[in-house]
Amino acid sequence: MQKITLEVKDSYLENVLEMLHSVQGIMIEKIKTSSDTERETELELMKLQAPAMESTWDNEEDKVWDAL
Repeated sequence: MQKITLEVKDSYLENVLEMLHSVQGIMIEKIKTSSDTERETELELMKLQAPAMESTWDNEEDKVWDAL
């Protein structure tokens, strides 16, 4: 298996991805974009932040807002 890196102009990205997806499973095993990596990083940060935010906002003073 070989790996190819493509740098595509933003205006052509959707067209190129559509072409690549059409041959996925035939000639292409896996398609990964830089936006996939960015999204994974965002999700990891959200997972880290959630418990901290829960403990920060879970107090008596903030229970007033729960009724609204």
